[in-house]
Amino acid sequence: MTSRKPGSVEVTRLIQLLVAEGQRIAHRFAQRHDAHPTDMEALIRILQSGADGAPMTAGELGRELGLTSGTVTALVDRLERAGHVRRERDPVDRRKVLIHYGDTGMQLARQFFVPLGDLHRQATAEFSPAEVEVVRRYLAATLDSYQAYRRRLEDDE
Repeated sequence: MTSRKPGSVEVTRLIQLLVAEGQRIAHRFAQRHDAHPTDMEALIRILQSGADGAPMTAGELGRELGLTSGTVTALVDRLERAGHVRRERDPVDRRKVLIHYGDTGMQLARQFFVPLGDLHRQATAEFSPAEVEVVRRYLAATLDSYQAYRRRLEDDE
């Protein structure tokens, strides 16, 4: 058993609260925009995936959200009808469907992320670059541990 560092229990509690609050924000935002929370989660994952220049496939989205292929198809159909995403065939592997953000999806993302980003920048304005780097490293390590736990849960199925 590893020993706990001072404050680690409080940091863990704060991360749990942060995750829960993020879910509440996403659900409330989805509700306000007549969208399903899964739609918002899908849009966020598609946006994050595309941030590195590699669009997400429908299959990857399904795995990320834990949805069946039929459910993902219905989800992407709904998002496409709303103009939030568009589908394109992968030019290398025509069997794959790539999902890109549509104009209304980008507008919705801006409505979600810009105010949240502004508030976050205000809240962290007094952090030094060195403090921000420590937080970045901590959050990256925490994300790695969360992903490892998710994979472990998926392997147990």
